Amino acid sequence: MARAALEPMHDEHVNVTPLIDVVMCLIIFFLVCGQLAKEQVNDTVLIPKAVFGTMELADRSGELVINLVPQDRQPDGKINPGVQPQVWIRGIKLENMNALTEFLRRERKESSNITIILRADQELCYDWIAPVLVSCAQANIHSVNFSTKKD
Repeated sequence: MARAALEPMHDEHVNVTPLIDVVMCLIIFFLVCGQLAKEQVNDTVLIPKAVFGTMELADRSGELVINLVPQDRQPDGKINPGVQPQVWIRGIKLENMNALTEFLRRERKESSNITIILRADQELCYDWIAPVLVSCAQANIHSVNFSTKKD
């Protein structure tokens, strides 16, 4: 049985409409991903340098980033240790440590495998980091990592 031959194309132009659709979808995808990544990280936090203990987290699922943002930074880069830093999670500013504990408990109910990444400023004293660790313990979250950058 003979097959019917395809008619030759008379149009010399290539249809690029599907290509434009795919490019537009990719642009939207990367814009949304960029916005989500931007909400996780706060640029005003100066991450401390680490010489030892630098490791990359292989499994990033269940990761929750907590930013401790200093409020009173001096022109020389120092911060006032008496002023409580702001706590930001996913672009949401939490009012106090009780709100942080409740937020972490809700997250723990939704997902049992949570890893906290704590981004605290290099000039921030431990007195402001300890309540975050206590909130994590009260929410029954035991995997807490400190964000550092390589020296």
